[in-house]
Amino acid sequence: MKRVLLIAALTGLLSCGCGSSMAKVKGKLLENGQPMSLPPTTVAIELSPIGPDGKPDNLKVYIAPVNEDGSFEVVASKGEVPPGKYRVGIIATGKLQAKFKGLILAQSSITRELKPGQNNLTIDIAKPNE
Repeated sequence: MKRVLLIAALTGLLSCGCGSSMAKVKGKLLENGQPMSLPPTTVAIELSPIGPDGKPDNLKVYIAPVNEDGSFEVVASKGEVPPGKYRVGIIATGKLQAKFKGLILAQSSITRELKPGQNNLTIDIAKPNE
């Protein structure tokens, strides 16, 4: 009986220590609930941590390039960011700049809370704060 309890306790301890305390971020960019179709390498998501003063730290920005199907993933810094509240912005090049004009990081009102582990974000540019 003692052996069973010891094995159960060790298994519990090992499973608690296996997770990362960092956040991984994947997501999808939508427009009116529909996946966006975008030219390659024209749009990216920016994530800036919001500090204790309620302001984003513009010196720490994590970039997630948006794929042609609207999907994105943070891949820099091993794909991990510290958990916490972030301001989310969208940058675009060329003709798409007008479409995302009010959503650039400096003007964006989009915020998301990132938790340790996998985070799946959906950002609908028609309703960005939902």
